[in-house]
Amino acid sequence: MTAVLDMSDSAIKTVYNSCAKNFAQASALYQTPLNLSEQTNCLSYALGIPDAGMAVIGHLSNPNPILYHTMMYAEKIHELMEADGLVEIRKRNFSACEGQIIAVMIKEYHCGHVYKYHKDGTWSHQAGMGGEITNLDCDGQIITDLETANTGFYDELVGYYKMPDAGLRYLTCPKAMQSLSL
Repeated sequence: MTAVLDMSDSAIKTVYNSCAKNFAQASALYQTPLNLSEQTNCLSYALGIPDAGMAVIGHLSNPNPILYHTMMYAEKIHELMEADGLVEIRKRNFSACEGQIIAVMIKEYHCGHVYKYHKDGTWSHQAGMGGEITNLDCDGQIITDLETANTGFYDELVGYYKMPDAGLRYLTCPKAMQSLSL
């Protein structure tokens, strides 16, 4: 059976988002009456593109109905992040980066999770599709280092990525866009 995607109301956008100063600034848009967190997931939250809806790694600007669970190993995720236009960076280069920084963690062959970096050295994330947005790890501690934080199920850090200097191209989601216009 082939899935048919109705992309008639979608549009390709380009955005360049800077790193938020802290968790309060990063999550402010999602704390409004719009209930954006109900229309987004960890990737769209981390990149600051709520109008992308339930974004999928490797499909930001080129939707392709493939089996997502077969992609969840580090090399494939890295390849898909680069295909989406994201640029891999090293942890020591965070302070020199103005664009949004994200990190991807996986449970190999199961699923992945994306975290958002803040200029104060902390991280936040959205718990899955439509889930809570928090800056706490599974032990209730503020996340300051993903390599030592208790990320629960996710046990492998794929890498750190930033938005390209020319901006990130992505496909908007009509349902998420409708929420933003209310």
